[in-house]
Amino acid sequence: MESHGRCWVKGSAIGTGAFGVVHLALDESTGHAFAVKSVSLSSSPVASVQSLEREIQILRSLRSPYVVAYLGDDTSQEPRAGACRNLHLEYMPGGTVAESAAAAKAKGLPLDEIQVRAYARCVVRALRYLHDVAGVVHCDVKGRNVLLGRDRRVAKLADFGAAVRIADASRGGDGRGWVRGTPLWMAPEVARGERPTPASDVWSLGCTVIEMVTGAPPWPDMRTNDAAGAMLRIGYGGETPEFPARLSDVGQDFLARCFRRDATERWTAEQLLRHPFLAKESVITDPSPRGVLEWANTEFHDDDDDSIKERCTVSSSYDHQAEEMMNCARGRVRELALDGGAFGWCSDGWELIWCSESEEEEIVVEGMCEDRSSSGWWESGDGNGSAAAAVVVFVGAGVTAVMVVWAVSMCLEWGRVWSLGVITCRH
Repeated sequence: MESHGRCWVKGSAIGTGAFGVVHLALDESTGHAFAVKSVSLSSSPVASVQSLEREIQILRSLRSPYVVAYLGDDTSQEPRAGACRNLHLEYMPGGTVAESAAAAKAKGLPLDEIQVRAYARCVVRALRYLHDVAGVVHCDVKGRNVLLGRDRRVAKLADFGAAVRIADASRGGDGRGWVRGTPLWMAPEVARGERPTPASDVWSLGCTVIEMVTGAPPWPDMRTNDAAGAMLRIGYGGETPEFPARLSDVGQDFLARCFRRDATERWTAEQLLRHPFLAKESVITDPSPRGVLEWANTEFHDDDDDSIKERCTVSSSYDHQAEEMMNCARGRVRELALDGGAFGWCSDGWELIWCSESEEEEIVVEGMCEDRSSSGWWESGDGNGSAAAAVVVFVGAGVTAVMVVWAVSMCLEWGRVWSLGVITCRH
């Protein structure tokens, strides 16, 4: 059990997971919002408690920019629900892909295929990590379990309440009891009660792409309240979901790779990432932030770091300095963008859940990094506490190198701007 000395309060419900209710929560010491999935230890079914414990164990081991992050877990005593088991999760304020697609449909403007491709690529990257690195089958891939960041450009897979480890599924005896997930998104073999596999997630991925394109669940002619009938038809009917007519030919081909009735013939997540539908050129790219406040919505991914390493060779004289300054820049920018009480909620409607008895740790923010020798400093702003970001590119004298200076500023009393770091990239 982990509490990390966190003093937090629970707000309103923002969703439901496979086996628990999700609330918005606020860390009182930092002012940061997070999501908390809770089950009552006294009134919830045993299966719900076991599912949450399994989800906690799985999420603890996952580290991917395409999976909602685990932040901790604890047990709390609440006034109405009594003892509750809590899972702390990264808060994704952009809602779900299902909500976004349904809202677009209601306006008569379905999601653009470029958006669909971008979200699908995020989900497939999550599945590649789960299947090939973590050894996990999600078992409930659908639009409601794909969450969006604040700017709705980044999508992450969430809700591992039905997930299983591949090794555990392989030891499942005759496979009975493996029916899990949501019927209309289930793969045929799962609907028949067979063990879930990575290929099962791929079928569900195809259903999720249909959901993104149409703004509605797959199998539109099936009744959502007839789970048994849907599972019988999906498991034994020999059909595949109808492909959306407005989807491009390359999109139709992508779905065909996901919807092979024989699970062994379906493409893997690794193969799907090389399909033209998910080509890098089709992905929504984040525009350069126009100011510091936009950096709060900019996601830094492992893949971004890898691509930088592939394109750039940091000179030996700058190697250590560049690495430290880049890390400093990222942290400072995000801190500056989020500082100042981004969540100015009043205390009404919040419950104090748990508070450490130890004294609060004082958070000390070090002075801004300074490097006058390489980039100098600039005068900017009007001294009113506004913030700005700048990127300066120039050619170093006598060398064929481009110096990219990542700069962030806080307009202090006299409006000075201080540079945060330097990276040297050779052609």
